[in-house]
Amino acid sequence: MALSSSDPENYRFEHFSIKVMAGDMRFSRDALRPGQHLPDLPVTMADGGSTSLYQLADGKPLLLATGSITCPMTVSSIDELNELQEELADNINVALVYVREAHPGENFPQPHSLVEKTDNAKQFQGDYDIRFPSIVDGLDGQLHQLLDVLPNSAHLMASDGEIITQSLWLGDVGWLEDVRALIISDGGSEKPLIHGPGGQNKISQRMLMPFLKGAGYMHDTLNKAGSQAYRELVRGAPPVSLLSRTAALFSFLPNDKRGLAAAISMAVLMGLVIGLVWLW
Repeated sequence: MALSSSDPENYRFEHFSIKVMAGDMRFSRDALRPGQHLPDLPVTMADGGSTSLYQLADGKPLLLATGSITCPMTVSSIDELNELQEELADNINVALVYVREAHPGENFPQPHSLVEKTDNAKQFQGDYDIRFPSIVDGLDGQLHQLLDVLPNSAHLMASDGEIITQSLWLGDVGWLEDVRALIISDGGSEKPLIHGPGGQNKISQRMLMPFLKGAGYMHDTLNKAGSQAYRELVRGAPPVSLLSRTAALFSFLPNDKRGLAAAISMAVLMGLVIGLVWLW
């Protein structure tokens, strides 16, 4: 559920909880939808520059992705976004909207100043080789709240601010492929059109595969955030914490494969336990 900018304490939560996680499962009813327009907001960039959303689009579609250094889902999707920007640089612009910390910890607490938030955004760019610009959103998430206060959502807008399509998770590879095909098929149009009857692909809220992919990055990301982040995941979402720790056992696999391997292993183990109990 989107929070009002007049509610900064709830927006800038200091501790992760199941309530926070529950709000990340779907777009809220208040979220801007495809066909609606983002205003031409002034934005501050991590490099210290100032511009506006429409200037950042520069006559092309603009893909905005929300994220933070403590969000495993964001970390898991950086490579795909780098590739998209490099492959279609002539036809699309990409920007990260650095928002509130998803899992604040001792090393990356919830920022209390724009200086702190900018420092986090800069470190995120450097640590993960982010090759596209980062917007540092205001402390109370002015842009984030227009997009919906999700940790790693993605929004493709036309150069005039109209939202074309959006995804609950940037790591939704199928949605990114749809965006790639859309941009290519429309040949660099400032306002690409959703194809297909009824524009059925305008909103994606797929959860399973993006989540399993992100789970493979969870252990390292939360440890980087600080022990508080892991403790609060254990208390707030024990099954997710177990998946994270199980995925970490598959360190011989690429990060993006670990979550699925962990989920399969946990399912097999649970099946064996149930079978043994039944036989007993």
